[in-house]
Amino acid sequence: MATSEILGLFTSPQQYQQNQLAQFQNRAAQEVQLNPFQQAALGARTAGYQLGQGIGGALGGQDPQLQKIAQRQQIIGMIDPNNPDSYVQAIEAALRGGDQEAAFLLRNEMMKVKQQAQESQLQGYKLTDYLTQRGAGMQAQGLTNMANELVGQLKNPDGTINEQVKAKLLSFPQGREAISAQAKVIPDLRRLGAAGTVEDDPFKIFTEDATIPESVKISARQYSDSFKKGTIDPEKVDGIVTKLAESTQRVQQFEQNQAQIKSNQALMDSYKQQGLQNSQAYLAIAQSNNSLAQQNAAFNRQMKLDEATRKQEEAQYKREEKANKPLRPDLAKDEEADYKTASEARNLATEAYGYVNSIKAGNIKFGLKDRASIAARSALGSNDPDVVARNDFERFKTRLVNESLRLNKGTQTEGDAQRSIKELQSAESEVDAAKAINTLAELNARKVSDAQTAIERRRINAGAKLPEVPIETLKFEPHTFTQQDVDSFLKNPKYPSGTIFVDPKGTRRVKP
Repeated sequence: MATSEILGLFTSPQQYQQNQLAQFQNRAAQEVQLNPFQQAALGARTAGYQLGQGIGGALGGQDPQLQKIAQRQQIIGMIDPNNPDSYVQAIEAALRGGDQEAAFLLRNEMMKVKQQAQESQLQGYKLTDYLTQRGAGMQAQGLTNMANELVGQLKNPDGTINEQVKAKLLSFPQGREAISAQAKVIPDLRRLGAAGTVEDDPFKIFTEDATIPESVKISARQYSDSFKKGTIDPEKVDGIVTKLAESTQRVQQFEQNQAQIKSNQALMDSYKQQGLQNSQAYLAIAQSNNSLAQQNAAFNRQMKLDEATRKQEEAQYKREEKANKPLRPDLAKDEEADYKTASEARNLATEAYGYVNSIKAGNIKFGLKDRASIAARSALGSNDPDVVARNDFERFKTRLVNESLRLNKGTQTEGDAQRSIKELQSAESEVDAAKAINTLAELNARKVSDAQTAIERRRINAGAKLPEVPIETLKFEPHTFTQQDVDSFLKNPKYPSGTIFVDPKGTRRVKP
């Protein structure tokens, strides 16, 4: 709105003429004494002045000041008090008309109006900020109340999870906080649900929602695929869903900040054109842009970190998926054969080691007289302990020979097995028999270890995961059968001090 200074400058022609007439009357009054006749004379002179003015205008002799006033009336009609830019046209018109005084006053008025508009706008920003903060606080409280209500609806009457309620809770921070406050209620409910109904894809709320940013959707799809393949630990699902929700908020806030920065920049550019870079409004907007830029920089760093983490997890899921991939049928068949070999070799070696201890204990007789007596009594069906022990040993010896040849056939240990078998078959003393059996026990124990090695090598070559429970290898305590064996054992650096061994009498001793 124009000030009194402008209104005083831009008087109307009627006001100017009235002022001129009043001045004429004042001068005339000073010239004569105002008696009745003089007053009548003054009236006649005034009428004459007015008539003169009218005639002068009709003849084209209008007062120059009156012309300037009429021109200014036209100029002021070009101004819109609500639009500071309309003053520009009025100033240009005054300059064209040679009215420097009017142009100067109009420019001053334009600057005042613009300053008032900027101050009003700044106050509007402050009011908006206050209302926004107040509204955000009210909204946050409302969301907290809603989250508390939803937590109470999370379980269905049958004990299963209400998936719609869960999705709502996980879609906003207050909901996730309410879930956390329930002592990890979601994992517990998931386990309950697993015993009843099958849980739907927990990442569907991100993959099917059109408002979710594309970068988050890509991550959600990959997590969804891994979840369906079973390569994601169900206990980790809630944490992943929470991270996706937080990423969604960051991306959306980042985009909103970018839009606000762009809008603020356009407003700042308009201020620059008006030469108002130092105004309070300009500085406030610049400060707001700087704050938004810093916030977006932090968002960018976090989003890059999230992306790096996602890629690492994706690579890990792929490795686990590849590792958990079933073996090819031919490889699975070979692995099954190795497990069978390991089991048979373990049982045979353990039983052979037991017979070594039994021979040392004197439970099996090897003397010529003892064998003759045992043979005679066995023929008569005797059940004497020494007869039963010798007969059991002979049956085991036959099985040990046959199984050892089969298990070691075509391997590096085949020759060792054949030599030990010959020694066992020709053995006539406890020492010879015990040594041969001990060697075969160690050879078959080695077959157990070889089977585990073959399984691991096969799985590594196929890119498969190693067995969670490996085959347990066999390790027997070293046996000595003569004093010479004992002396050799004690001198052998292969066996450190503290190693337990069995002496020729079957006693367990510790190497000093």
